Amino acid sequence: MAEEPSERLIEQRIRNRIYEILEILTDCDDGVDLVGIKGYFYLFEDFLHRPSIEAGTSALSKDERAIVLEIAEFLEAASETNPDFTKAEFIDSGWPGKIAPTAREARTLFLRRGLFSEKVEELEPGQPAAITAGR
Repeated sequence: MAEEPSERLIEQRIRNRIYEILEILTDCDDGVDLVGIKGYFYLFEDFLHRPSIEAGTSALSKDERAIVLEIAEFLEAASETNPDFTKAEFIDSGWPGKIAPTAREARTLFLRRGLFSEKVEELEPGQPAAITAGR
């Protein structure tokens, strides 16, 4: 039976999933086409509202957390504009084009550090954490 991943490993994986979602958000209208209107809004939301991110204790750096929260505000503003957007209406509204530049900036910021391992705890991407006794 596989061992349950540690909280740190889960946080690393969540940061990697957020990066993947940023890739979708950078694609403007194509990103909406790829995941649909609900996916566009909820994929990001599903990973963002975690106590560790809200408290600033996740694998996100301070700057990464700030820009991710900024994107969340964009998505919330877009949703408040019209909570019942169809995919076509959302694309026509121009919101994907407004969100994409910040998503690109976030993607670049994430790539400065790199992506975390999905299997090994790391202090920083590419820097495995020391194994403690009893683990």
